[in-house]
Amino acid sequence: MYDKPMLEGICPKCGTRFIGWALLNPRHQTCPRCGSGLEITEDGKMIGTGYSPFTAEKYYLDTPPNLQRSPAEEKPGKKEDSDRSSSSQRSANFKEGEKPT
Repeated sequence: MYDKPMLEGICPKCGTRFIGWALLNPRHQTCPRCGSGLEITEDGKMIGTGYSPFTAEKYYLDTPPNLQRSPAEEKPGKKEDSDRSSSSQRSANFKEGEKPT
């Protein structure tokens, strides 16, 4: 039915073997035991090494030192807290049974 050979993944650290088409999906290209990227082969030929967050390179971005914050990046919690306290003060000014307007 299928002419292609099955994919095989071997963990370089612990030696665990995985066989199946699920190795095409990046989330199945890491070893569940130790977390390293699997060495994926097809018919004995090396295809590549799976991605693993534990063995990934670290990336650093150079940013300018004098960046101004945009209004969207400011802390939204302060405004919400003041709204909550003012609404609780308004409700405290009403007597029991009275509806706020």
